[in-house]
Amino acid sequence: MRKIVYLGLDAHVRHCVLAGMDTRGKLLFSERLPTSEAALISHIVAMKARRKELALEESSLAGWLAGALRDYVDELIVCDPRQNALISVNAHKNDYEDAYNLCRLLRLGELKPVYHPEQDHRAIFKSAVQHYLDLRDQQRSLKVRIKAKYQIAGVLRIDGARVYSKQHRASYLAQVPDRVRRSMLLHLYAILDATLAAQEEARGAMLRLGRRYPEIKEFMKMAGMGPIGAHVFDAFIQTPHRFATKQKLWRYCKLGIVDRSTGGRRLAYKRLDRAGNGELKAVSYRTWQIATRMSAPNEVSRFYEASLAHTGYNVTRARLNTQRKILAVLWSIWKRRVAYNPALFHRSNPTAAAACAVAHA
Repeated sequence: MRKIVYLGLDAHVRHCVLAGMDTRGKLLFSERLPTSEAALISHIVAMKARRKELALEESSLAGWLAGALRDYVDELIVCDPRQNALISVNAHKNDYEDAYNLCRLLRLGELKPVYHPEQDHRAIFKSAVQHYLDLRDQQRSLKVRIKAKYQIAGVLRIDGARVYSKQHRASYLAQVPDRVRRSMLLHLYAILDATLAAQEEARGAMLRLGRRYPEIKEFMKMAGMGPIGAHVFDAFIQTPHRFATKQKLWRYCKLGIVDRSTGGRRLAYKRLDRAGNGELKAVSYRTWQIATRMSAPNEVSRFYEASLAHTGYNVTRARLNTQRKILAVLWSIWKRRVAYNPALFHRSNPTAAAACAVAHA
């Protein structure tokens, strides 16, 4: 019986390739199997090894496969494909080669894991939030298309809110000179109405699922933080313990800094890292925006004003500094399981955080 077997799984909808490697880097097998729980589980269980480690790349199948196979291996890693240049740019790329390279990188400890929830209810909650956001994006796209149709027809004076409402859209349709274009717009309006109804239903489902997580109520106590932002933050982060430091949280939220140099020479100016989750960056931005527009001063606006003073009234740097603080406070109270306290915004000097902020949003 072998001590350790490193397994690499290159997964596709109909078939996948499972490869195995020993501790010396010798390929033990590479087999094409149907993509089914029964086939993969039986193959993994039949292996004779004291320890089994499995790696697969992040994809639409990764969550299902990870949940199905996690109990049959000692360690399972879903890795970030963007970090695996050896696989993606390989001159001899194919499914067997990809599975082999996953084994090799797993054995060498060169894979960057992507977090996947181990609890089904967390995965379902995240899926519900993503569904709501997808419908929101579809609605935005439809509104852009409706405006474009009017402009093509020569209807240029369009009120952004009235043109979409059931009450006022008839007055805009009457300005379209031909029946064909009016018919197109009626079809788009029908899809928009259905999308709005589905989005409202998805919002209700998301809020009902969110009742299970007490930290969401604490998030909503922060000035500027609404129910949607609180649910989005909770769903995408899943657990605060996945981040060892707040700097890693910031990078995941697209607020980390890229600083590249070689031989003592800087390759480019510092900027925000484009990798990460844009929805979480947007949550911090909207919280800052709403809080600073409130008539009454609050903890977020006070922190922002202090950051403005420390950055020489650089608006962008002060805003980014405040966005990072918003995320750090949410993460901190969740990790420590304590109630939200506005005083958390005043327990650190904004100068330190402002020093690492950059002028590029």
